[in-house]
Amino acid sequence: MSKDKTIPNKIKDSKFYLALKRIGAYITASFIDFKRSPLTIFFTVAYPVILILLFGAIFSESNISSATYTLYYQSGGDEGFYTSPTEFLNMTDNLINILDSLKRNDSTPLFNLIHIPHQDESSNIIDPGTYLEEVEGNIALIIPKNFTQQVIFNPPVNLTIILDENSGSAGIVLEIVNSIVYSLNYQTAGYNETKIGMDTTNIYLEEGIDYFDFLIPGIIGIAIMNNGIIGTINRYTYFDKKGFFRKLSSSPMKKNQVVIGEATWVLLQGFISIIVILLIGYLVFKVGKGDYMWIINVLDWKIIPITIATVLTFTGFGMIAARIVKNPSAATAVGNFLAFPMMFLSGAFFEVAHIPALNIISKMLPLTYIINALRSSMITPNIALAWINIGISFAFGIVIFTIGILVTKLSER
Repeated sequence: MSKDKTIPNKIKDSKFYLALKRIGAYITASFIDFKRSPLTIFFTVAYPVILILLFGAIFSESNISSATYTLYYQSGGDEGFYTSPTEFLNMTDNLINILDSLKRNDSTPLFNLIHIPHQDESSNIIDPGTYLEEVEGNIALIIPKNFTQQVIFNPPVNLTIILDENSGSAGIVLEIVNSIVYSLNYQTAGYNETKIGMDTTNIYLEEGIDYFDFLIPGIIGIAIMNNGIIGTINRYTYFDKKGFFRKLSSSPMKKNQVVIGEATWVLLQGFISIIVILLIGYLVFKVGKGDYMWIINVLDWKIIPITIATVLTFTGFGMIAARIVKNPSAATAVGNFLAFPMMFLSGAFFEVAHIPALNIISKMLPLTYIINALRSSMITPNIALAWINIGISFAFGIVIFTIGILVTKLSER
């Protein structure tokens, strides 16, 4: 006896059951197309694996540098000190001037210095760590009050560095500041005494993370994006060419059931990609280091809403593009045209926040917020930042997916 015959007629005749059955039929058709399409299997399984192995092998032990580094700083105020009747010393000003005067070989500034005020407009004290998170900065230098007098009369005195050790550029800035502090110590005390120390605080973790951990959320975002954009365009154009949509338009199946079926299939592909990415990354890069609990540590339930937001966003993009593209041979080219810029400008492979032009562009791309949400959930315990990016991702997803539904016309295909 078939499973369908065991269901009461009242349930089988209900609109909800019929809708589920039609959605299931669409997912089944998509799965059959998936098995028959080497390109779809490649983007779902092989493509993210290649990216992990390639970028993980190249950059796992290296830092990413940039033209100009953004360094935030906050000073407690410095009255300075007259070392003689005619010579006035202000070590806070000296330190800031040194940082501001550093140039690269091409005469471009090494640092873009941004001052963090002590109070906001409502006279509330500004915490530099919280401020750094809000502006999405990655490193801040905190200079204590009356720094000059403390160095002279009450050494040693510590400068405080707050940084995101997830950031390669922050690590480079820290090394430069360390070398400057070493030079200042030598000028004030020689080799045998330390008057200026460094107190480093990680804004996200007690310990830094390596490039591979930085890379994994980006690869997950890219994989689901490709499933949504390229996969949806290819399926829509293929089904159109085979007359599948034309037949659906004259059947009881509704447009919203087709759209839900498509999004559900992309969601299933997304979870397949996540499993493959985590498993390959674990076996290749973590087992050898003895990090056997890595998958358990990075798995977070917030991955589920992030994946749903990603599917809504890029399935919507795929539906919009498929409305324009009629030729199946052009579908992949159009999909790559949409996906590739986001892949490299969203911070998936390297940090773009410190590159002014790219930073502006990246903030316009939905993939940026999706990757930030994944990193905040999987790699760093920054729950507030994770939910902010999840909210923005859902806003993108709802808008783009709604547009995709509106432009989908089965009867005209």
